[in-house]
Amino acid sequence: MPPKYKQIENALSSMQSPYTPEDCHGMLCAMLIVNSSLRCNRWLDEICTLGPIDSAAISKDKDALVALYDHTRQELNDSLLNFSLLIQDDSSLSGRVEALKKWCDGFLFGLALAGVKDVSKLPEDSFQVLQDIVAISQASDEDDEDEMNEVAYMDIVEFVRMGILLINEELQPMNRPVTIQ
Repeated sequence: MPPKYKQIENALSSMQSPYTPEDCHGMLCAMLIVNSSLRCNRWLDEICTLGPIDSAAISKDKDALVALYDHTRQELNDSLLNFSLLIQDDSSLSGRVEALKKWCDGFLFGLALAGVKDVSKLPEDSFQVLQDIVAISQASDEDDEDEMNEVAYMDIVEFVRMGILLINEELQPMNRPVTIQ
């Protein structure tokens, strides 16, 4: 069972992290895509500002973040494509758009943290998706809450979700047998 958004938000707050759950999840996804053997503490060191994360006082908060790490790692490698973005979904459309932009920012920052210096050297499809993620992270916010914008938002979230899975597959191909029927 994945940790809930509020659990992650509370854990980050009590650990005095300057990041939102969206930032952290985007960062984590990028870092895992670039380095599938990423250790959880490497990511935790980036998002926590209290110093050593092994303090007993923050054990419960750390557990929630470790659960997010484990769940995300599993989802990125799920052959059924059961991957989802950790973004707040109980706010207005403009709030959700802002959350998606933060997720994209976190993903781009995570690529830099993982050592990706020149995205143009990535496979062509991954490079194209990254260009779109950059555009999404910089998109202006419209206050129009109509049904068409709601559908467009859902389409963009799905595009980002599938784009992340594409990048993951191009950078960390699954070693699964291919069966032809």
